[in-house]
Amino acid sequence: MPSEIELLPDDTAPDRRRRAHALTIPEQIANRVAAAIVNGEYRDGERLREQELAEAFGVSRGPVREALRALERYSLAILLPRRGAYVVGISLGVIAEAFNVRAALAGIAARQLTRRGDASATAVAELEAALSHADSLVELPAQDSIRFQHAIRETARCVYRHCGAGHIERALNDQVDRSIWGLMWRAQPLDFHSRERRLESIAYWRQVLAAVRAGNEHAAEQHIRAEILATRDSVIAALGVVRGESVDPALMFRD
Repeated sequence: MPSEIELLPDDTAPDRRRRAHALTIPEQIANRVAAAIVNGEYRDGERLREQELAEAFGVSRGPVREALRALERYSLAILLPRRGAYVVGISLGVIAEAFNVRAALAGIAARQLTRRGDASATAVAELEAALSHADSLVELPAQDSIRFQHAIRETARCVYRHCGAGHIERALNDQVDRSIWGLMWRAQPLDFHSRERRLESIAYWRQVLAAVRAGNEHAAEQHIRAEILATRDSVIAALGVVRGESVDPALMFRD
């Protein structure tokens, strides 16, 4: 069972949570249950009981039903007529695969951006500004890691937005908006808890920036992949401890 939370209606959600829109109560419930599934608190095939969740979150069963439908869209639950909702467990291997796919796509985006000439100049300016903002957040306490995470995400978007490959950009955005990848990050901070890890991430991104500026497409691809795979390693290590599981070493390759 996920821990109790204070659910915030749309009109009272704090400003830091206003992105495309404030989180609705069903979205908040879905995120918390998703975090519990990712952390291994729920196992594959375990039943998600509406009444228990409604009592845990202090809401009626209506928002819980909507949250369960959202989890089904993300393939984290299956809703069976007259039988209820059941967890579709995800392994550490599935999580590692999500990172590997993103690293491959991001590498292509970085490479194509570097080849674009004038367009890459605009991206360089945006990358410099985004990295400067991320740098200003390095000393934040661990509980504020979500703010650094958002800054790094915006840094990555500078690359994707200017890569000139609409299909790649859409695929990367879809992974955030319509797959387990995005739901994992919205459900809980997964990385960047320590100052050392934040500095490592910024160092990788500065290497990406230098490669794009120099027109070195191979280096740009290599460094952006290295950053995402470093995040994968950090996340898998943390979740492995929480879940008491290990991952297939074949999935943990490095360039």
